[in-house]
Amino acid sequence: MSLQRQPCSLRSLLLALSLLFLTSACAPPLKSAAWVVRFDLDSPAKVASVCSEAKRAGFDELLVQVRGRADAHYRSEIAPRALNLAAAPVDFDPLAQLLTECAPLPLHAWLNVYYLWGGNAPPDDPRHPGHTDQLWILADNNGRPVSTYSTREKRLGWIEGSYADPASAEYRALFVEVVKELLTRYPVAGIHLDFIRYPGPGYGKSEALAGEFARLWGLDPRLLPERLTAETVTAWLEGTQPQADRILTTAAFFWNEFRAGQISRLVKEVRQAVDQNGAPRTTLSAAVFPEASAAYLENGQEWPAWAEEGLVDALYPMAYFGDLDRVDSQLAEIAANTPRNHKVDLWAGLGASGKSPARLSQEARLAGEYGYQGAAVFSLGQLMKENTGPASVEAVRAPRKQHPETGPGRIEPLAAAPAVLLPPDLPALKSIVAKALSGAAQAQAPESRLALRLREYAEARQQAIPQALSRLTGGPITLPENLHLSGIFRYVNPMDSPAHRQEQEALCEKARRRLLAGEEPATVAREMSQDTTRTMGALLAPRFLDPLNPLDQELTRLAPGEISRVMRVANGFWCYQLEGRSPGEKSTFAEAPWEARRILFRRALSEISPSLEMP
Repeated sequence: MSLQRQPCSLRSLLLALSLLFLTSACAPPLKSAAWVVRFDLDSPAKVASVCSEAKRAGFDELLVQVRGRADAHYRSEIAPRALNLAAAPVDFDPLAQLLTECAPLPLHAWLNVYYLWGGNAPPDDPRHPGHTDQLWILADNNGRPVSTYSTREKRLGWIEGSYADPASAEYRALFVEVVKELLTRYPVAGIHLDFIRYPGPGYGKSEALAGEFARLWGLDPRLLPERLTAETVTAWLEGTQPQADRILTTAAFFWNEFRAGQISRLVKEVRQAVDQNGAPRTTLSAAVFPEASAAYLENGQEWPAWAEEGLVDALYPMAYFGDLDRVDSQLAEIAANTPRNHKVDLWAGLGASGKSPARLSQEARLAGEYGYQGAAVFSLGQLMKENTGPASVEAVRAPRKQHPETGPGRIEPLAAAPAVLLPPDLPALKSIVAKALSGAAQAQAPESRLALRLREYAEARQQAIPQALSRLTGGPITLPENLHLSGIFRYVNPMDSPAHRQEQEALCEKARRRLLAGEEPATVAREMSQDTTRTMGALLAPRFLDPLNPLDQELTRLAPGEISRVMRVANGFWCYQLEGRSPGEKSTFAEAPWEARRILFRRALSEISPSLEMP
């Protein structure tokens, strides 16, 4: 993540800030912190500069990245020495120097948990946790380790690089030992966890976990919808989904809970390691995605449950991006719905990219109004390069209100998911729905409606699901038609303002008109798209046609070369151009790609399941 040069001079910023804080000098300020990335710690001179500048700027705490890619920026017998220290003296210990020269500034050891490697080639050292031979490497639905992905495959799969599988007991044990070693050797103020999540909703369905889930639920999780959203959950709850989709969504809920439990197990074990090996005041914190519902449904990161159970001492929701309305909405919802039965400090993670200290001050004031303990800025090194460090720190010293012991609007107390499968019962489903609709009124689901969903699934497991699978596995099948598309995408967050949503839709329409005028999709995507199409010539991965998907129904009516209208999806707007299509090939269900199997299974289940009148 990089930060752009601030447009105003430091002198003018300090003048504006001095006027701003005249009105709030008597109010208790937010504390200030900054993340320090590993590339600002790879020489003794850089470490000395970090400590000097942090003290000059007046930060209250630092989060220093000592484990970036399953390596060590400190002395370790477990983790390999970081490659970016290759040019440094052999005896150079970045963390030791930081603790000496930054004292008395509290330092929290920032550890990336599951993200192991990001380079195009895997690490050469076979002992490195990210080496392709390691058994804990996360695999995709086809059993292929993500460490073998090409650059193109990583972009298409929305994955930064190589990850460890959160379900791996071996990796969990390794990481806990890393934490123990660090705490016994260095007097850090805390352990700060980052990348404590799955990379996306399509990952985690290993053969072992899929088999365990199928034994209880009668269905391979790779046949379930890969992505659930709050809109999907609401439609499921209200009964507006077709019955087959309700059945699949019910099973997907329990799969998501099981998946999230793999991560929560590691958090519990790290909590124990901190309590047993750290000093009495050593804290455990985590950087988390700011929208609790999406973090849980897409990444298995159930951080409100960690707060509820007292597994963490502080949370740093990364509200880095978007307009002020989005940041405001995110910070407000987090404050209102984060369980405070145990004392859990909230730190607003603020992104400084493209923002002046005045804008950071606006965001910090919001955090102060919502009772946050402090504001953490990403990152110290870039702020110092732009010579806005002191101004940025002053900007986040906004007045702070004391948070209530329990945030208003809490719906259900949440318990961290166990790492074993929950029984398919009513209390379990009620807890899952509360997590999936964090903070939403719909989470107060009538038990009668939830009981109906469970009954639907139980009946389907006995009849419709076995019949659908028997139909598909009893002989040859025809794969769905394959669409070859290029596209332009504009992102919209659910918490963006209506004005920003309209702006993004207008920009997508502008891109569409350029395509209609004959411009090359690659050129338009490079200038206007906001996903992987931007750097991949606008091309998308081949798409199996789902006849039950309204968007696919519309796309299949396009002629080759024809351009779609601007289409709204859950997270933004798309404009597609049909490059071509391939007819469905003959195959067997067992040999078909999982994407095709999901479509075929859903269609078969829809044909078998009778319609059900909703109360």
